[in-house]
Amino acid sequence: MADEVNTEETNTGTETTDNQEQTETQDDKLTFTPKEFDSEVDKRIANALQTAKTKWDEEKQTEISNAEKLAKMSAAERKEAEDKAKQETLDKREKELNMREYRYEAKHQLEESGLPDSFVDMVLSEDAETTKNNIGAIKAEFDKAIEAAVNEKLKGTTPKTGQGAGAKSALAEGLGL
Repeated sequence: MADEVNTEETNTGTETTDNQEQTETQDDKLTFTPKEFDSEVDKRIANALQTAKTKWDEEKQTEISNAEKLAKMSAAERKEAEDKAKQETLDKREKELNMREYRYEAKHQLEESGLPDSFVDMVLSEDAETTKNNIGAIKAEFDKAIEAAVNEKLKGTTPKTGQGAGAKSALAEGLGL
């Protein structure tokens, strides 16, 4: 692992020079050579693996500590702790299910209001009534914005008036009328 780090560090020194030359010659376009691209991918994969390993280690440590706590408890305490964990899991799943239902209902209400369903994340809350109020507020603001944009587009200049009624136009004069 230490060898890999040293290799990457020396590569980055030369890559920076190459990258600067490429940037200067291509009007600030960001480009990678295959070697640079592979190096960047390797770095990102290593970061992702390290993050996943850290997360896994933390989860494993939590499981071990919970198992140790359960082992020290009496049978009644263990049963109570297991029941509490099951209830927490059920509550979490119920909350997730409710949020899915709220999301579906919010999309439906947005469509009925004539708003894009992409607004769902802006209006969604953990309460159906609050979500409904949010949709109403967004609808009002959205309508105001549309009206202002339409009024701006309809603004125009007043047409210029032609010559007076008694004056002859150049065409009429040319025709001898």
